[in-house]
Amino acid sequence: KVELPAPSTVPSFAGSRPAIFPPASASFFSGSMAGYNDSMMSSGSRKPTGMKGKVHDLATTLQTQNEELGIEKGHMQTIKNENASSTSGMQGQLNDIKHHFKADIQRMQEEFRVQLKLQESENCRLQMQLVQVKGEKTSIHQQIIALQRRIEEIEEEIGHE
Repeated sequence: KVELPAPSTVPSFAGSRPAIFPPASASFFSGSMAGYNDSMMSSGSRKPTGMKGKVHDLATTLQTQNEELGIEKGHMQTIKNENASSTSGMQGQLNDIKHHFKADIQRMQEEFRVQLKLQESENCRLQMQLVQVKGEKTSIHQQIIALQRRIEEIEEEIGHE
């Protein structure tokens, strides 16, 4: 009993399928000589074996991966463009919000300045009234003292008579 060795395989490169050698074409394994001659005559439709086959498989795999890479680059560019337009849109919204807040802050500062001026003028008016009332109090107090002396003088005059 003769055991046949397992067919050799080529290592896989980035998702490509391993190529098994020799190729399993129906005409190659046909038992008739005519089938063999047909396969030899149509070598254009047959996959080359050996080193040429491996190179051909690698070239095909490389071409497929380059095409997929081009497609993925296109997807990445589309995503970048969408992100850029989205970012510019958000930046515009942020700028609008920033201008709105600036306007609100300026308005509030102006209102604060107006209220501050009003409060300062009210404080001055109240301060002047306070000084006036204190002056009146002092005057009234002096009048009270003068009246008390006058009362004492009158009491002394009445008491001596």
